[in-house]
Amino acid sequence: MRPRALLDRVGRRFDSLQTRLLAGTILIFLVVMTGVIAVVEYRQRAAIIGEVLRRGEVIVRDLAAISSSPLLLYNFTALEQNVDRVRGNTDVVYAVVLDAEGKVAAHSRRPELVGSALTAPLDRAAATTETLLVQESQARGEAVYDFAVPVMIGAQRWGTVRVGLSKRRMEAQIRRTRIELAGLTAVTLLVGGLAAALVARAISRPVRELAAGAEAIARGDLDQRIEAGGFGEIGQLAVVFNHMTAQLLQQRRDLEATHESLRDRFEEVADLKSYTDSILASITSGIVTLDLDGRVATVNPAAELLTGLFAGEIVGRYCTEVFAHTPEVSEILMEALASRAGLGHVSLSLRRRNGTTVPVEMSTAPLRGLEGKDLGVVGVFRDVSQVRELEGQLRRSDRLAALGTFAAGLAHEIKNLLASLRTFTRIIPRKFEDARFRETFMRVVPHELERINGIVEQLLELARPSRLRPAPLTVPGVLDRVLELYANELDAQAIVVTREYARDVPAITADPERLYEAFLNLVNNALAAMAPGGRLTLRTGWHRPGDPMGRGAAGRRVRVEIEDTGSGISPSEAEKVFDPFFTTKAEGTGLGLALTHKIIEDHGGSIGFRSTPGVGTVFTVLLPLAPERTAGERDV
Repeated sequence: MRPRALLDRVGRRFDSLQTRLLAGTILIFLVVMTGVIAVVEYRQRAAIIGEVLRRGEVIVRDLAAISSSPLLLYNFTALEQNVDRVRGNTDVVYAVVLDAEGKVAAHSRRPELVGSALTAPLDRAAATTETLLVQESQARGEAVYDFAVPVMIGAQRWGTVRVGLSKRRMEAQIRRTRIELAGLTAVTLLVGGLAAALVARAISRPVRELAAGAEAIARGDLDQRIEAGGFGEIGQLAVVFNHMTAQLLQQRRDLEATHESLRDRFEEVADLKSYTDSILASITSGIVTLDLDGRVATVNPAAELLTGLFAGEIVGRYCTEVFAHTPEVSEILMEALASRAGLGHVSLSLRRRNGTTVPVEMSTAPLRGLEGKDLGVVGVFRDVSQVRELEGQLRRSDRLAALGTFAAGLAHEIKNLLASLRTFTRIIPRKFEDARFRETFMRVVPHELERINGIVEQLLELARPSRLRPAPLTVPGVLDRVLELYANELDAQAIVVTREYARDVPAITADPERLYEAFLNLVNNALAAMAPGGRLTLRTGWHRPGDPMGRGAAGRRVRVEIEDTGSGISPSEAEKVFDPFFTTKAEGTGLGLALTHKIIEDHGGSIGFRSTPGVGTVFTVLLPLAPERTAGERDV
């Protein structure tokens, strides 16, 4: 076997659960026994030392008791006998009796020191102690406990008794105790290690089986089963493992079945997506979707063609960046995203990146999931270039048709005026000398000629291209100017005027005089339609793009309403209201509303009305914040 393989095998062996359990158990035994030995050794040592100290105290106090009388009688012979008798005790190294002056009165080992004073620090401390004093010292290379007790007779000190007790036997006994404890520890570790090895083997065997089963499961082999034997918890673990493998096997079968079903569903969804993508690619209308953050999510080929932008460069970008050349588009999309409501048929000019414009009709709708969860908004662009061309052709056809009606009306109006002039010219030769005739001639002929000139001027105004002089103005200010002009007539007919001006409507840019003329015609018609005591209502406010009249407007517009309580307009006359020379009044040319319609359209606005016969009429004017070119002007 190679050394590297041998090392790996040994490493795995030492890394096994059995080895870890055995090592952990032995380590625990070792720590516990070390603590027990330390405690026992400490207490045994303290007991031995305490026994030695008590024995030394007994010996020294006994010597002090038997030496008090000899000291009192100065019987040195008796003192020598006493120290010799004490010297005969086990472990006693020396016994010394000092007199009251601290001089040696008797010495068991060195009789030659009798009568001399000992000067060592230990000796001085022993000679002057008032109570039992125990000191450690050396006597001829041997460690001893030096016990000193004063000899007191009454309240007078007569001397001191000292006994030196050897530590040799005490230390030998302490060493024996340590050896016994070490042996006990070795035996305990041996027995405990054997027991731990048996227990670790009994525990690790089913755990190894569990590990092998888990490894097989990790490889994908779920058909595993372990015999539920061993200890209670290990057996329970085996039962749980078998239950887990059975569940995993069943779940894998269920997952495989689900996977097959999902694969079939995925193929269906892929086919449906391909079908949907084909439909989107085939639709001629441009489709753009935004997510909830206002970023472009998808773009179909028609939208790429309309915008001149490729999907790869705009998907993921904010719509305000993508449609920077046409901010109206991003405003409508973001408004639909914020309101969660769609908007239909908004006409606008889509400006491309290269500067060209395309007339489109835009619709928006909220984009929701299956459960109604908001996903974003979808915008649909329809190229109406051909529609605009057809509308232009239709308008030209309408103009040609209207030209015939217009010519007939013009001929009728001028013919009536010319008839009176022709009558006068025929009778001039006969009645030229008649003063009354000349007076009538000078009164009627200029008047009729002025009427002809007025008709021609209005026709020229109606036919010539607009030349607006836009300036900032407030719509309520223009309406108030109109009311000031008709103030006397309003008072004379007792007409009640109601002003409903919204406060949040800003100033607009328009031609003040042309707009004044348009509102003047509308108010004049309203007054002519009402009987005395009627009500005239003027309203201003913001226009909601969802209103029917706003389908031709891009962006926000100002709404102006002029409402009367007059006789109303019959359905048969409604289609002719804005036609030139159409009027229901006894006097008038029928050009006022036609001019008003042209002025509003010249400003890029629109005008309409709703009327109920016998109740009244409401004319509605929509004006942009700034004048726009009309569709007719773009097509001409």
